[in-house]
Amino acid sequence: MNIGWVVTICLTAFFLLLAADRAGELRRDRYVWTPPAPPAAAPPPAVPPPHSDTVEDLPDGKGRDTTFYACAACHGVAIIKAQGMSRELWEASFDLMIERHRMPPTKPEERAEILDYLAEQFPPRRRSRGGDNPFLR
Repeated sequence: MNIGWVVTICLTAFFLLLAADRAGELRRDRYVWTPPAPPAAAPPPAVPPPHSDTVEDLPDGKGRDTTFYACAACHGVAIIKAQGMSRELWEASFDLMIERHRMPPTKPEERAEILDYLAEQFPPRRRSRGGDNPFLR
């Protein structure tokens, strides 16, 4: 057999195999090593949108600054203004935030100043049903 015939038959067989290889298993790029992708970075933790409240958003009074920086670290001033509670209920609400919502405890003198401010600036506006705090249920 002539060498030309052998080369022609081999090349024809190669191209027929390559054309029939639909899965791509005979292609050279299948055997090229690619480095593994770096691990995906953890998504950033969900952070609540910051509020744009300032100290001046609370009514003026003794303890306003202390109250703002203790309370507005977690929630906006609107939540404070929406409440109207007696000192006892403010204190119970304060305890609830420390126990359930992991609010850092404050010094006793700061706590008293905050509670005095809240009770004075945001007293009960109407008689509550049963006198209890709905957040304590």
